[in-house]
Amino acid sequence: MCLIDKITAARMSLGSAATAVIVTMLLASNATLAQSCTSDYECTRGLSLGGNARCIGDTLVRTTTRCVAGRCQTRETSRQRCPTSNTGRCVGEYFQRALSRCDALNGSCSTRTEREHCKRGCSCRNNVLVVFTGSCSPAIGCHKAVRKCPGGCSCDPEPKCRE
Repeated sequence: MCLIDKITAARMSLGSAATAVIVTMLLASNATLAQSCTSDYECTRGLSLGGNARCIGDTLVRTTTRCVAGRCQTRETSRQRCPTSNTGRCVGEYFQRALSRCDALNGSCSTRTEREHCKRGCSCRNNVLVVFTGSCSPAIGCHKAVRKCPGGCSCDPEPKCRE
């Protein structure tokens, strides 16, 4: 065998050895990811309360983990979009809006109602004058006018910016 053939053979054997090492590492890592089991219980005992759900943005993803052929396998069972709404409704002097969010811990979309009283009034804080009109609309909620007042503001006897 000539020198060039020996170098080529050596390179091929090193390449094969490197490939074998990589394949062995991949198989070993897959073995650690797929926990061995004899029952479904062994696959779920490490999960915390609600551990079979997760949130991806505003979508609740539910999964189940089963023992299949001696390995724990997790499969997606359902997806549920947790709707969000930017509008509400006016109920008397109040603006109500239902807010929904993905709650992975409980495995559900949780909803809460936010309520704001739309009363007439005035506020002057940090040189910002806010006048509440007492009106309500489903698209924007309680109506208010906001104005920056560099020289300060006051609400008595009437809402105004100081010069």
